[in-house]
Amino acid sequence: MSAVFSEAELEQAIIEKFVAEGYEHVSADAIHREQTDVLIKEDLKAFLAAKYAPQGITSSEIDSIIRSLENSSATPAYSANKKLFLRMAEGETFIREDRNAKDFFLQLIDFDLEDNKNIVKIVNQ
Repeated sequence: MSAVFSEAELEQAIIEKFVAEGYEHVSADAIHREQTDVLIKEDLKAFLAAKYAPQGITSSEIDSIIRSLENSSATPAYSANKKLFLRMAEGETFIREDRNAKDFFLQLIDFDLEDNKNIVKIVNQ
């Protein structure tokens, strides 16, 4: 392999590295979603419902979190990517729909789990 990677070679090398670390690789063709969807909504819904069940998260709140992620690209690309990265890496305070319910700290990735490979899939185009 030459020192210069094509996009396809770079993508394949990254996929192989993740698979070697134990992550699941799924071809985008195997996932039922719209071509423009970036999120695997059912996986994210299941993760949020399980992780935040003790806080009593509602399906409506989960849907609002997903909508906020889908709509985050409305700003210029660099700003949107930076903001989304910070939301994923650092988390944020989630303000509840029910003002009587206690707000909680929301993490889109569970960094506390030692083995969270079962909630992350490596998907290529």
